[in-house]
Amino acid sequence: MRRRRRQAPALELLDATLPELRRGLTESAARTVAYELFEKLGYGAVAVSDTHEVLAFVGAGADHHGPGDQPIRPVYEAIARNAPLLAPLGIRTECANPACPLGAAAVVPLQLLDGPAGAIVAYATAGSPLDEGSVETLESLGRQLSAQLQLSELHSATTTALQAQMEPHFVFNALNTIASFIRTDPERARSLVLAFADHLRSRLARPGEFVTLEEELRHVRSYVELEQARFGAQLEVAIDAAPDALVVRLPPLVVQPLVENAIKHGKTDRPLHLLVRARVRRGRLRVTVRDDGRGIARDAIERVLEPGVGEGTGLGLANVNLRLTAHYGEGVRLRSFPFGTVVRLEVPA
Repeated sequence: MRRRRRQAPALELLDATLPELRRGLTESAARTVAYELFEKLGYGAVAVSDTHEVLAFVGAGADHHGPGDQPIRPVYEAIARNAPLLAPLGIRTECANPACPLGAAAVVPLQLLDGPAGAIVAYATAGSPLDEGSVETLESLGRQLSAQLQLSELHSATTTALQAQMEPHFVFNALNTIASFIRTDPERARSLVLAFADHLRSRLARPGEFVTLEEELRHVRSYVELEQARFGAQLEVAIDAAPDALVVRLPPLVVQPLVENAIKHGKTDRPLHLLVRARVRRGRLRVTVRDDGRGIARDAIERVLEPGVGEGTGLGLANVNLRLTAHYGEGVRLRSFPFGTVVRLEVPA
């Protein structure tokens, strides 16, 4: 019995594929796209390829077609033209299996900002032909999936820019602090060297990959250890994260810049107390960074998150806000008082 195709599946399908495509056209993302297209649109089979090989295959013919296969020739033609095409014979001229159930194929290229990413291929079968409406829907979805891939490139580029912003003063202060402990407290110096190395690794992490909150907080602790060695009793930092919050995945370097900003801009001649709190509520992870330092002037608070406003980690805050907004449609929330600032971010858990 032919599966009834939905007339407007685009939003539901895009909602399901967006989390995976944020990381680019990976094998996992390809599997998700292929499965969602097969299930929601009722094609006989769906393949997703990069520019070299098939990454995922779902549906009829999966007993002899699958990941690792060479894409069919119409895929290369569609990629070269950067335009959808309909191949009436589909894979028939290339498949040696006489019982292959696949017929015509609709091919839609996927495009990155500076070149092709791959293609989606929807196959017809005897029980699920390709009509004009299903091909048009595939073309529309191909454009939107390409937009998601291009957005992931922008996310990566923004993250790379943030990672490159190592505050020179922080580096010099950290190295000087470590040097001061080498003779007086070698074990402390060794611990600080390890913390500094971890901090560097966090800045050089692969930007396209999400990290767990636990990993992000490990880098926060490394940064805090270096700053506490510098400020001593003038800086107290507490981290309170629930176990279910630690496993949530989120973009890298979204919590550490908030802590860095609180220390840099909140520190006065008084001791600074800082609390990082993470909880999962109603399917969302909420991370709050609260300090009791110098507040932000009321006339400046609206501009603090604008790119280019402020210096050093001020730009880091703007980048965090920009990346979170691009990923989730919502950035950081900021409140300030005469004695303290609260910065909060929320992501799906």
